Amino acid sequence: MMMYPKNIIYLIFILFFVQSAKSQELKELFRSDEILEMTISLPLKKVINDTKERNEHAAKLTYKLADSTVFVHHIEVQVRGKTRASREICSFPPLKLDFNKTDTKQTIFEGQNKLKLVTHCKSGKYYEEYYQKEYIVYKMYQKVSPYSFNVRLCHITYIDPDKPSQKISYYGFLLESIKDVAKRNDMKVFKDSVMNMQSINKDNLDKLVMFQYLIGNLDWSIPTLHNIKLIVGKKGSLPLAVPYDFDYSGMVDTPYAIPAPQTNLTDVKSRLFLGFCSQDKYKSTINFFNSIRKELNDDINTAGFLTEKTRKRMNSYLGVFYSYINDPKQVDKRITKACKVKHKHAYE
Repeated sequence: MMMYPKNIIYLIFILFFVQSAKSQELKELFRSDEILEMTISLPLKKVINDTKERNEHAAKLTYKLADSTVFVHHIEVQVRGKTRASREICSFPPLKLDFNKTDTKQTIFEGQNKLKLVTHCKSGKYYEEYYQKEYIVYKMYQKVSPYSFNVRLCHITYIDPDKPSQKISYYGFLLESIKDVAKRNDMKVFKDSVMNMQSINKDNLDKLVMFQYLIGNLDWSIPTLHNIKLIVGKKGSLPLAVPYDFDYSGMVDTPYAIPAPQTNLTDVKSRLFLGFCSQDKYKSTINFFNSIRKELNDDINTAGFLTEKTRKRMNSYLGVFYSYINDPKQVDKRITKACKVKHKHAYE
């Protein structure tokens, strides 16, 4: 067997450690929770109306740092999404921003390529708050799992260079790519489909279904990959589910969100548990959610961009969830007897 000098072994260890740390590093854009003020100059009317062909349109993104340094990126913008891209639902569609990687070096967008931008949907303060609330839901799920999307809240001014006087300003947020979620967790994107929820890592699944119950969200499916992405670690390990798009949840409560007819629910604020029946009745998962309750409340209470009334409503909705999971009778009624399939997890 070949023997290596100690200094070579030490060097190999250091290189492995550095590479491992690099793979788990969060890119600069998402290291801060400061609201990013930026301007996007684009052919506004053309982009908004391009919901069918979805061409790429040349645009210019500008932002200023605290030291007054101004950065300009020449990008392409494109309409994306399904529900929110419908003109019947939103007058302003969600966008995809396509950066030139060489143009982003030594800026907060370094390493970014294609970024999803969640926009305001319609004009008016109320619509802005829906997506500010959705941003908070993403931040809350980060307390539940490291296998979660990072987000960056932005205040965006949209300007049409041909009509500079007709600029509009709204909040929105940028969403981390699933490739970066996988990479910083030392994993890769799982590109295959799965037959059912039992194909997912148990701890990841239990926390995910409980979180979806917490926010009152039924608009997701693992087998159909509806509002779910999958990532996977070493060979032979089970994939993990990463949820996104929470605008149909009761916590966000958008005006266009309606429950599916088969649920027999009257509104999206009513909760329905979609998890498998668990042998331990989700005791360990409930204990976990109790341990992070203060952090979830803090996500709401420190969101100064929300009105006090909205923060109170979100806290109240969260409080109802905790009243359910800490009452054995409610757990029995709403989780144990309401679970999706009347058998235990395949893992148990």
